[in-house]
Amino acid sequence: MNREKVVCIATISSFIIVSLLNSTHCFSKDDAVKKENADNTQKKSPLDSLDIANEQYKQGLNYAQYGLYDEAIEMYKKSLAKEPNNTEAYKNLGIAYAQKCMYDNAIEAFQKVVERKPNDVDTYYNLGAAYFDKGIFDKAIENFKRTVQLNPDYQASYALLGIAYTKIGKFDDAIQIFKKRIELTPNLAMAYLNLGIAYSMKGMDKEAMAEFNKALDIDPCHEYALYNMALLYDKTGNVDEAIRYYNKALDSNSTNSDVQYCLGKDYMKKKQYDDAINAFQIAVMSNAGNIEIYNDIGNAYKAKGMVKEAEDYFSLYKKQSKAKK
Repeated sequence: MNREKVVCIATISSFIIVSLLNSTHCFSKDDAVKKENADNTQKKSPLDSLDIANEQYKQGLNYAQYGLYDEAIEMYKKSLAKEPNNTEAYKNLGIAYAQKCMYDNAIEAFQKVVERKPNDVDTYYNLGAAYFDKGIFDKAIENFKRTVQLNPDYQASYALLGIAYTKIGKFDDAIQIFKKRIELTPNLAMAYLNLGIAYSMKGMDKEAMAEFNKALDIDPCHEYALYNMALLYDKTGNVDEAIRYYNKALDSNSTNSDVQYCLGKDYMKKKQYDDAINAFQIAVMSNAGNIEIYNDIGNAYKAKGMVKEAEDYFSLYKKQSKAKK
C-alpha cells in the first residue's frame, strides 16, 4: 500500500509476570496432596500461554519487517489464539492483511481493535485506508472523520479524506478538507496539487491552475503537478502549453505511460506524427494493457502514408481487443 497510508504499529505488549512465592512449611499428608495439585496448577498457569503468545507475536513482527506477510499473519493468528485480547497483535494482523490486499480480513482485524480500544486513532485511520483501497468510500470517510475528531492534527487522514470526497463527487467537502491539510502542512506540494485537482473536477479551472502553480513553486519538478497542469491546458485548448508541460513531466519520469499517451495525442493534433509514434510506443511499453494505443499508432502511420505499418497495428489492435473480450 502507498502511501501515506498504513500506520505500522509494532509495539510489543508488556505482560505482567506474577512471581510465585515458595514458602517452607510442614505439611500433613493432605497438605502434601494439596501442594502437588498446586504445583500442577502452576505448570498450567495462563502465564505460560502469555509467554508463548508474546513470543509468537514478536516473531510475527520480525516476519513483517522483512515483508514476509504470510508468515507474519500465521504468527499473529497463533498468538491471538492464545491471547485474544492483544490489541497490538490485531493491529499488526490488519496491517499485514492490508499489505496483501486482503482488505476484508484487514477490516475485520482493525474492527477487533476498535471494539477493545474505541479511541485508538491510528486504527481508525488504518480502517479508513482499508475501506479506501477496497473502494468503499463512504465507510472510508466515516473512519477518516473519526480519526481527525480524535486528533485534529492527523495530517495523513486529511489527504485520503479529501480524495475520498472527490471519489463520491463531494467536491466542496474535498476542497475544505484539502485547505485544512494546507493549514497543517503549508510547504507540501502534494497538498496544493490535490486542492487543484478538486477545483478542476468542479470546473473551477482558474482556481485549479493557481493551486498547481503553488505546488510547482514548492517543487518545480513535481511530476504530477506538471502532468495536471498539462491536462488543464489541454482542457482549455492550449495544445502548445500542454505539450510543454507534458515534456517537463517526462523529464521527471520518462516512463509515465499516461503522460506519454497524452503527449502522443497532442502531437497528432500538431501533425507531428513521428513524435506521436515515439510517444505512443513508449506508452505501450510502459502499459501494455492500454490496447487503444495500438489503434493510435496505426492512425499515426496512416497519416504518414505508411499503409502497411498502419495495417499491422490495426490488426494488432483488433487481435488484442478480441483477446480482451
